Amino acid sequence: MTKVTTIEDAIASHVQDGDIVALQNMATQAAPMAAVRELIRQGKRELGLVVLVGGMAVDWLAAAGVINRLIGAAVSMEQFGLCQQYRNAVERGDIAVEELSETALNARLGAGARNLPFLPTRGLIGTDLIDINDNLVMIPDPFGGTDIVACKALVPDVALVHAHRADQHGNVQYEPTILWPDIGIMPKAATKVIVTAEEIVDTEVLRRNPDRTVLPGFIVDAVVEVPYGAHPTSFPPSYGYDGAMHLEWAKGARDPDATAQFMEKYITGPGDQAAYLDAVGGVGKLAAMQNWEA
Repeated sequence: MTKVTTIEDAIASHVQDGDIVALQNMATQAAPMAAVRELIRQGKRELGLVVLVGGMAVDWLAAAGVINRLIGAAVSMEQFGLCQQYRNAVERGDIAVEELSETALNARLGAGARNLPFLPTRGLIGTDLIDINDNLVMIPDPFGGTDIVACKALVPDVALVHAHRADQHGNVQYEPTILWPDIGIMPKAATKVIVTAEEIVDTEVLRRNPDRTVLPGFIVDAVVEVPYGAHPTSFPPSYGYDGAMHLEWAKGARDPDATAQFMEKYITGPGDQAAYLDAVGGVGKLAAMQNWEA
């Protein structure tokens, strides 16, 4: 049975208000932005967000009032500055934050993926995060070593992932880049998985390079073909980030009117991915981004 669907149906069917949603990305890289825009267009509310290092996607969701809590290590647009809408929402108390180190978040997700109650780490020892987080507990090493930190299992309701290619059955491939080793822990921990892909191909295409298949079809619930689905973040080696759009958002996010205008122009206004790509400059601009930069 095919798992190919539209982004509208994927989000409507698999993401409910109040869910914990994991975003597979790193700041300005490889965010499932088409899925993020659809969360906003459908008016989802009270979502919890799981990110390793969140970026513009988190800021958009905060600006739209979609999220009310975040679990992650950091939120930043790197050289483009702070995520102002997210920061303002946290300061107002609209978004509760569970701050973790990267090792602790990966341990929580790793436990969820393995159906374990927790996984240990030493990455937090010496910080105050253990004292303020009920999901982290210092325990004795059962083998007689120094104490370790037990990180409670985290099982997101849904994981959103953008990939290079997938087949109709949900088998997902990535090109071997610096991001490649990190793909998998969030979707493997999640109850449901939505994958947007640059292209949907025949299974025989995937079989030519089986080592690049990072997610098997049996854990994927929906697949959507979305060319440039990570834009304006980068998706190496296919395209670089849209620096101009990052700067436009970084400037506009400081002003409520400019934020509303940006959201209407790029997110709530365009009815589908084709209309969005036209709004951001069209095929000519996107083709110029083929020379990849982080």
